[in-house]
Amino acid sequence: MHDLRNNLTVLVNSTDTFNDCWPPFFQLFKRYWPSCSCPVVLNTETRDYADAKLPLVCSKTQINDPDGSFRLPWSDCLIRCLDGIRTPFVLYLQEDYFLNGPVDEAFVAECVDVMVEHDVPHIRLMEVDDSARYHTTDLHPLLWQIDQRANYRVSLQAGLWSVAALKNLLRPGESAWTFERRGSVRAMSKPDIFLCQSLEHFNERGRYPIPYQPTGIVKGKWFAPAVVDLFAANGISVDYTRRGFSSESLHRRKIVIPLRALLRRIAMAAIALVVAPKT
Repeated sequence: MHDLRNNLTVLVNSTDTFNDCWPPFFQLFKRYWPSCSCPVVLNTETRDYADAKLPLVCSKTQINDPDGSFRLPWSDCLIRCLDGIRTPFVLYLQEDYFLNGPVDEAFVAECVDVMVEHDVPHIRLMEVDDSARYHTTDLHPLLWQIDQRANYRVSLQAGLWSVAALKNLLRPGESAWTFERRGSVRAMSKPDIFLCQSLEHFNERGRYPIPYQPTGIVKGKWFAPAVVDLFAANGISVDYTRRGFSSESLHRRKIVIPLRALLRRIAMAAIALVVAPKT
C-alpha cells in the first residue's frame, strides 16, 4: 500500500466569504478522520486559518491584492492552488462538506493504489447519480467505472484527482458550475478511466467512504438538515443569522435535483454524440 502522506494532499476548496464554515468543517474533520497524516491545504484568496492539531496551510491565491478590489474567478484560484501542491494526487473537498461519520481511510488508500498502479486520473468518492450508466471494472471490487458519456463525468463532489489531470481539465475564467458542465464535455473526449465507489456496496447500505450530506450550504444559506443536528451533537456553535437558512427541504431537493439532472442529461447526451470517443 502506498504511503498516503507522500502521495495525497487533502484540498479543501473554499473562498474567503465562506470563512464561517472553516471552524465547524475542521472540527468535524478532526473528529471523523483523526488518523489523517496527509498535508491539508485550505484554498483561500487572502485569509489565513490555522489549527494546531492539523498540518494545515492556506493557499492565499490573491495575497498580492490586499485591498480586495479584484477577485480571481473560481477556476483561476483552483489552478493557482494546484500549482502549489507537492503530491501527485489530491482529495478534493469543499468547505461545506461537513463530515458526519468516520472516513474510510483504508478504502481511500486502496483507491490511491489503484490510481498509482493503473494510471487512473479520477475516483469519485461521493457518487450520488443512481440513474447514470456505470460499468464493472476488475481494478477493484468496490469500484465502478463511470460511463464515458455520463451526465456528470466531472463532478465537484468529494473525489480523488491526479493533480495533472485536474489541471488539464480546468480553464481560466470558469465558475464551479461552468466547470462541471464544460469540464464534463472536455472529459468526454478523453479515453481516461474515471471511477467511483460502488453504489451497490456503499449507497444502498447508507454508508460512504467520505460521509457527508451534499451539501451544507445551498445558494449561500445554511441547509438545516445537513448542519443543525450535526453541529449540536458535536458541540459546534454557529451564528446561523449571518447566512440564514435555505428554504429548501430534503423532500424538495429529492424532487428538484433529479429533475435538473434529467434536463442536463438530455443536453449532455446530445453533446456526447459529437465529442465522445467511440468505444
